[in-house]
Order: sequence, then C-alpha cells, then structure tokens
Amino acid sequence: MKYLTNLNPLSKVAEILPQLKTISDVEKIPTWDALGYVVARDVVPTHDYPPHPRAAYDGYAVNAEATPGKFKLVGTVLVGQYRRDLVLKEGETAYVSVGAFLPEGSDTVVPEEVAKVEGNYVVIDRKFEKYDNVDPPGSYVRKGTVMLKQGTVITPFDVVGLLDVGITTVHVYRKVAVTIIATGDELITPPVDPEVAAELVQRGMVIESTASLVAWYIQTFMPYVEIRKKVVLGDKHEEVKRVVEDGLANGDAVIITGGAGPSEIDHFYKLGYAGLRGFRMKPGRPTSVAVVNGKPIFGLSGYPISALHGVIRIVEPALRHMANVTKSPRHDWIYAVITQDVPGEMAQVVRVKLSTVEGTIYATPIKVKHHSFTDADAHGVALTLSGGVKRGDVVPVLVYRES
Repeated sequence: MKYLTNLNPLSKVAEILPQLKTISDVEKIPTWDALGYVVARDVVPTHDYPPHPRAAYDGYAVNAEATPGKFKLVGTVLVGQYRRDLVLKEGETAYVSVGAFLPEGSDTVVPEEVAKVEGNYVVIDRKFEKYDNVDPPGSYVRKGTVMLKQGTVITPFDVVGLLDVGITTVHVYRKVAVTIIATGDELITPPVDPEVAAELVQRGMVIESTASLVAWYIQTFMPYVEIRKKVVLGDKHEEVKRVVEDGLANGDAVIITGGAGPSEIDHFYKLGYAGLRGFRMKPGRPTSVAVVNGKPIFGLSGYPISALHGVIRIVEPALRHMANVTKSPRHDWIYAVITQDVPGEMAQVVRVKLSTVEGTIYATPIKVKHHSFTDADAHGVALTLSGGVKRGDVVPVLVYRES
C-alpha cells in the first residue's frame, strides 16, 4: 500500500489508452437530440441549400435586369412559404420576408426602405445586381460538403447549422456510460436538513461534494459521457466492490472518490486489479487507474480539488479516447488578434478560424454571404465594433469548438 514513493509520470496515461475499449455502437438520432454526441459518420448533405434563391432581407423581389424601374405589386411570400403558383412577369414584383424563397422570375431583393411604394406599384430608382440581398442556391452548403467530421462532438452551433440546411438525422456513437461512487462513513448525503447538516459538520462529518464536483465537470466539459449512476456508500469494501462490478458489467467505466490514500481504507487497492497507482501531480497524487477487460476503474482522492485534478489529467483523456473524440466543444470567451480588416458601419458578429502562433491567438474571418452556422472550419464568432476593425486589432471571440 506504500505507493507515494514510486509515483507514475503523467505520460504513463498514454500507455493505457490502447487497452481501453472504444465505443463502437452507432445510433441514428434526430439532429435536435444530438447535442453532446460524437459524430460516427461524416455529416454530408445530399442536396444544395438553399435549393432556390432565398431572401436575405425584407423587401421586394424583382428581376435585377429590369432595375431601375416601376413594378406592379402582385403578391407576398413569407418565410416558410414556397409559392410555386406565383411567377413574376416583366414589370412585376412581390414582397418577400427574410428567409423566404424568391418567386420564379426574380433574382434580387430590393430592401423595403430603399423602394418607394405608390399604391399598387413599387418604384426602384437605382440599379441592382443579380443576387443582391439574396442567398443564392447552394450558398449555405453544397451537396457533398463535409459539414462535420467523424469524431467531432456536436455543439449547439452545429445543431443549428445542420437543421438550418435540412439535415434532420445524424449517425452518432452512443455515450460512454460511467458509474460514480463516493465512499466514506463520514459522508452526509443531501438532501438533508441544513441545520442538522451544519451541526454534523461541527462534529467531524463531511457533506458529500467531491463526487458531485466530478459529476459537474463531466456534464459540463465531457457531454459525450453519460453518468449512468452516482451513489454514496460507506467504507464497507464488499459493498463498494459490488457496485464497482455492477458498473463494469452494465457500463463502460467506474470512478471511485475517497479512500484513495495510503491507509487501511483504500478501495482501489483492495479491488486487487493491476494498474497505475499514484501519479506525479499535486494535488491528487493518490489518483489511480486500472483497466479490466477494456474498461477503466479510476480511484480519486476524496478532497475536491485533488479529485478535480485527477479528472482533468487522467479521467478525461481516457474517456475522450473511449468516446472516439477527435475534436471537443469549447464554450468560453477569449481575446484574439484579427488577421484581416473587417469593414462595416455597424457592429458585427463574424465567424472565425483560430490558430496559435508563439503563444498569440489569431482569429481569421471566414467569408460567407449567409447567416447560418454551417462552416465546419469555424471555431467561434468574433465581435467587431461599429466602424469595423483593422488587421492586428484585438477582438473578443466566443469559442464553441477547439482548434
């Protein structure tokens, strides 16, 4: 049980990865339910989107070659409508809202604030070009484009982007099923009367929080993991062993918190599995891991910060490998150096690709003509100020995927 004098280097974690069973079960699920799952097959649309010219502005649909001119207003097309019955003839126009497919016979949208309405006619006093204020066919995504690669964890932005182009199902790996076991005769398990709990703490008891912190980290940063069961047990080893064996039989991994130190109460040691006991890290030196038939058992300290360190350093790399993850989500704000001028009178949100060079994070704008999150190469969105930004300026970026 003396192991703290022969600590394992963190590099040893890489040696256990080949021993772990990766998830092979693939499910086809609705896109709106796919948040946090790992893509099992490249997501490739079977169609161009939009399939027809789509209004990017509220205004009047006309044939660009006929501008400037006076047009008779003959109908309205709102988003969600596809008016096959409405065909614009020479000298005619129809009102369209953002997102609506243009009626046949038109190829541009004149913003309503630019046009002048005179009764049943609309006067346009300047020239417009084809597809002005319009998302052309295929401008969101082209048939055959890889929108999400296998191994990508699906983010809220991905869900929005896929649904926006009509991709309603995706193939994903099932989530890694984990059992978390908090151990210790001293533990108080909420919900309990707060006053009673406070008194018990004064007498030396401990309110369970370590396993809850581990669960929070997994739910927040590892959405590809499902916490199948979370239980609080005392220090009766036979009971702990029973739950561990159940977790291995009915899931993919087990995490034990508490009883991980060099004492008589060392559940990981008593399980008898060969593995790595103790790592060269502080706090969290007692962190341990064993692999049983391709499934890992992790032993973490009962102290919250030590257990958290063990999850980040040891547990996360292992479960990420098992889940087939190649690209994880992120959700934080950073500051980055913009690599190109972004002109504009109004404040903008700009999709960007991130890169790091000698410790500096750079954001390269991705030029698109639409407002959807359908860019597989984008890592986040940058905010620019009114008047635009110049190359070299520092901008805030909401990051939603690791680079």
